[in-house]
Amino acid sequence: MSNHATTTTLGRRALLLAGLGGAAVAATWLARRRGGETGWAAAAPELQAVLWPLPREVAEFELRTQRGEAFGAAQLRGQWNLLYFGYLQCPDVCPTTLQSLHGLRELLVADEPAAAATRFVFVSVDPGNDTQERIGAYLDYFDPELVGVTGDPAQLARLAGSLGVMYAEHVDDLGVRSMDHTTSIIVVDPQGRGVAALAGPHQPRTMLEQFGQLRRHLGG
Repeated sequence: MSNHATTTTLGRRALLLAGLGGAAVAATWLARRRGGETGWAAAAPELQAVLWPLPREVAEFELRTQRGEAFGAAQLRGQWNLLYFGYLQCPDVCPTTLQSLHGLRELLVADEPAAAATRFVFVSVDPGNDTQERIGAYLDYFDPELVGVTGDPAQLARLAGSLGVMYAEHVDDLGVRSMDHTTSIIVVDPQGRGVAALAGPHQPRTMLEQFGQLRRHLGG
């Protein structure tokens, strides 16, 4: 890769992160107005690293699962949800993260039956290419229990924006298309609020410990 290409890529990613920071500030301001502290100041340092100081209300949205079922804000209430935003043609971080989510789900089922009902959701940031059928076949390879959602780009933007998730299309000098996107796993509590982000590298055992700490801290 040329120095110019490297600089362009780094600059693009810096802008993406800057946008994420701006979205986080806006979300924090909105959450503060609505109230609802997460007890961040009283949390252990390792938990503070993933817990958001204020919860983020998920915007109303309408997408569809790989089975054609409606999926919106209402489906994010009543149980814990772990959301990962990616796309099917992602060459590296998406498949490795989905494999890690499968590992985490197996650990939850074996070690913590009370949390086994946690929903694992793959949200496509490339709805123009990632159809319900393609997502279904892709996720079956990793774990048939994973829920995949796609749909109208405007509805996707509402969901992602309310959780501070950023994504953008990129075409390099050779015409190769890809999607830049947030790689953290977003934790949504049973009240349907974004409360934490699990950054990579995503190791199932580490995520199990982080998720357990979050649930105990937030009373879930």
